[in-house]
Amino acid sequence: MRTDDMFNRIMPFDNISSVCLLESRATDSRLIITNAHIHWDPTYRDVKLIQVAMLVDEVDKIGAQFARLPPKYQSPDDNKPAPPVYRDGTDIPTIICGDFNSEPHSAVYDFFSRGQVPAGHEDFMNYEYGSYTTRGMSHRLGLRSAYSTIGELPLTNHTPGFAGAIDYIWFNQSNLSVTNLLGEIDKDYISKVVGFPNAHFPSE
Repeated sequence: MRTDDMFNRIMPFDNISSVCLLESRATDSRLIITNAHIHWDPTYRDVKLIQVAMLVDEVDKIGAQFARLPPKYQSPDDNKPAPPVYRDGTDIPTIICGDFNSEPHSAVYDFFSRGQVPAGHEDFMNYEYGSYTTRGMSHRLGLRSAYSTIGELPLTNHTPGFAGAIDYIWFNQSNLSVTNLLGEIDKDYISKVVGFPNAHFPSE
């Protein structure tokens, strides 16, 4: 989608993500894990939103390609169970985690949790990003926050000027489930440090 706003607002930033495709030698089962760091500036809500849209679109494409590949390590062991059948990438267990620099009331959070953001949403900030802004954004990964059953942590980032939840772990709930969670950051500890994450508890 070649728009002036895409070129001038999105492309100057160098935020990146990494996607890791894993396959079990024992069972041929697969897992996709993605880690991302989205732009930080709160005045660029549109940039954050387009970055996560592009990220999820790419994960969807990579998953579809991964699903079509035969098992990489085919064993002559007759006792080995038949490999899982993946109709497409949405059948592969997928985790998307990272620093999204967006709080739970943001369009970024809605995009992950609800699977869509309508055209005209205020977080587009009246910029034009092709079909993302004319038709709205959507994805089919069926993602859920790891903390959705108990509520997001009060904070994952703490600085002298900000404290809030901006880091999340998303997973496709049709293939994965949460068995355990870390609790919130100790308030006594937070009161004694300048910032969190820090050298003792790093981010990502």
